[in-house]
Amino acid sequence: MQEQLLMIPGPCALDPEVLKEMSRPLIPHYGEDWAKVYNSVRDDLKPLLGTKQDVFMNVGSGHSAVETAINGLAGAGEKILVVENGIFGYKIAWIARNLGIEPVVVQEDWGKSADPARIEATLQEHREVVAVAMVHGETSTGIVNPVAEVGQIAQKHGLPFFVDAVCSVGAMEFEMDKWGVDVVVTASQKGLSAPPGLAILCLSEKGWARVRRETHRPVGWYLNLNIWREYSDSQRDYQPYGITMTVNNVRALKVSLQQIYQEGMEKRFARHREVMAYLKDGLESLGLEPWATGEPLPLVTAVKCPAGIATKQIVDSLIKDYGIWIGSGLGEYKQTVFRIGHMGASAKKEAIDRLILALQGTLKKLR
Repeated sequence: MQEQLLMIPGPCALDPEVLKEMSRPLIPHYGEDWAKVYNSVRDDLKPLLGTKQDVFMNVGSGHSAVETAINGLAGAGEKILVVENGIFGYKIAWIARNLGIEPVVVQEDWGKSADPARIEATLQEHREVVAVAMVHGETSTGIVNPVAEVGQIAQKHGLPFFVDAVCSVGAMEFEMDKWGVDVVVTASQKGLSAPPGLAILCLSEKGWARVRRETHRPVGWYLNLNIWREYSDSQRDYQPYGITMTVNNVRALKVSLQQIYQEGMEKRFARHREVMAYLKDGLESLGLEPWATGEPLPLVTAVKCPAGIATKQIVDSLIKDYGIWIGSGLGEYKQTVFRIGHMGASAKKEAIDRLILALQGTLKKLR
């Protein structure tokens, strides 16, 4: 069997130099020298987020950052507007409900991008909403949502705007400050091309004003933005957090960021778009087509299964016979859609060529 090729919707395949950082001897997660490294990574993230605001990192998944953001933006009994056109929009609403917050859901068909006009109409109808939330790159369906347009709508209504950009930051343009985003979260393992384990979050001044209002205090300690900021402000040059930081994850992210800037942001973004188009051509040559109808996500493509073939058959054959990992569909599309990740180290035409040949052999066997 060939060397395994990771092409799931995240985590993504990693560069060997990034992986090497994970095997370095551990050092203390505190001290002046370490704080310089940690803070330099926070600063290095700013251009990819499109912001001049402080960036915060905690140990956790992207979901931990999402829950932290929602916990800060609204309290029990309040309402937030949530755009739901995939599993991760659905999870924002789910997290809100579990925190006692009522989501006002703008439901779109999975595979379609959000309609800003429907968001505007919903805000006109629900004046009690205190924040707007949506996903940028919805990896469950392979689409991009119109963050810039929705940011203008949120600003018009004077509402803080929260964006889940767990997938997109690092491999797509994201302009927090220009687009009117007040809270953005991402994570290390997708567009940023580092190992999973770091939850990343950034707030505008409006976002912080919402979090620090006197009428509401975020619940808990670990996922409490006020606690994050308290440690960052008081111990910035020694230990800017109240936890045990995963130092090697931070080191690995630092190397990945160096590689991103060495390649150049615009070249990197263009590479992901070009690989997406190259994959689409390859799929069409096999009689396959992307499932989603919305604006395509340059990092993940969801594909319709051919009639009579289930997702599990394709996924299992690719790993067993060709050493290639791809993802299944999610929710009700688990056995009718498969998803291909093409981000970071796997966003290369050589990887796509290998995958298309493997799909060709797999479909020939299954048909």
